[in-house]
Amino acid sequence: MRRAALEAAFRATTYWVTVPDGIFCLRIGVAHSAFDTFLLQQVAPVLPRDEQQREKTGVCWGIVTAYNPGSLRSEDDNRSAQARLYARIVASGWPFLAACNLADDSSWPAEPSYLVFADSAQISSLGHEFGQLAVVCGRTGAAPQLIWL
Repeated sequence: MRRAALEAAFRATTYWVTVPDGIFCLRIGVAHSAFDTFLLQQVAPVLPRDEQQREKTGVCWGIVTAYNPGSLRSEDDNRSAQARLYARIVASGWPFLAACNLADDSSWPAEPSYLVFADSAQISSLGHEFGQLAVVCGRTGAAPQLIWL
């Protein structure tokens, strides 16, 4: 698939993030003030960062999956890769939330993912490690961005 078509597919996807009280639906290029409020009130106080750094950069996060890097593969292979991604995130010590990537037109099955609280360089490295072509990164006060790897 050409890059323009891939970018269109990423942008025609809703990134569902599960939190204790419900779900936030995120889109590339669309700011979400309620999600920012949740992050600042519920997540920021427990992140391992000092207050000055948080005030300077906001809460940084990224969405990454191990599903279908570059092309389709079997469901068993996807689940196995996703389990390795989960273990990698836990071993890193990064806080995270469960997420799911859903194409607007249902052109591919839902892809389990994780919203990881780390900076864009760390998220990009993680996505690259699992063969992804791109990741979604964001921070409070800004719209999520597609980052090509």
